[in-house]
Amino acid sequence: MPIITGGQVMPGNGVPVQAFTKAGALAANDFAGQCAVGSLAINTSAGVLYICTATNGTTTSTWVTVGSQT
Repeated sequence: MPIITGGQVMPGNGVPVQAFTKAGALAANDFAGQCAVGSLAINTSAGVLYICTATNGTTTSTWVTVGSQT
């Protein structure tokens, strides 16, 4: 039986587990098609953490600041 080597192990939903990063504030639809509800993103310019609260899985995503960071 052949052995499969290489590749990347993905979680059950196929979404990468690391946070997305962007220099600057996140806007609607950033990372659309790549994120799932609960995905995290970091504004690397200001150190602000965001969470995805809604997505249709392909073209839209909604991001909300986590905690009192502004």
